[in-house]
Amino acid sequence: MNHLPENMENALTVNGGIENTLEKEVVHYDYYSSYFDIFLLAVFRFKVLILAYAVCRLRHWWAIALTTAVTSAFLLAKVILSKLFSQGAFGYVLPIISFILAWIETWFLDFKVLPQEAEEENRLLIVQDASEREALIPGGLSDGQFYSPPESEAGSDEAEEKQDSEKPLLEL
Repeated sequence: MNHLPENMENALTVNGGIENTLEKEVVHYDYYSSYFDIFLLAVFRFKVLILAYAVCRLRHWWAIALTTAVTSAFLLAKVILSKLFSQGAFGYVLPIISFILAWIETWFLDFKVLPQEAEEENRLLIVQDASEREALIPGGLSDGQFYSPPESEAGSDEAEEKQDSEKPLLEL
């Protein structure tokens, strides 16, 4: 009644126990029927990208391009050379999902993360430049240094002009 091959049945349902399935997938690794290498590929990709973008603080797309190319080439070779398609739906789904996720990560990093980080870096540089310029202004100016001129005296020219402007032009 069961239409799954024996190795697929054990990989998906772990009938023989998780230890037996892990032993079959890892210790008795077979490139043509194992899924463990796809998992290791994802771990490799994750570690390389963390190393490149978090530890080394790269601001360029070459690391994601390199890991995407390696992932794509490996998955294509695995699909062409292996027996994954004969192992049922999971044999189709896992390589396709891995391939799609690699390209989604590439798009997300290239069009979302890197431009956003560049904007943040520019903002930080602008703020640092502004604070450096403020440090160059000697002493700065405080509110106490601004003052109004003294009021005019009663007999000054301004007072006479003000009084003249208040008089009517024609006196009758």
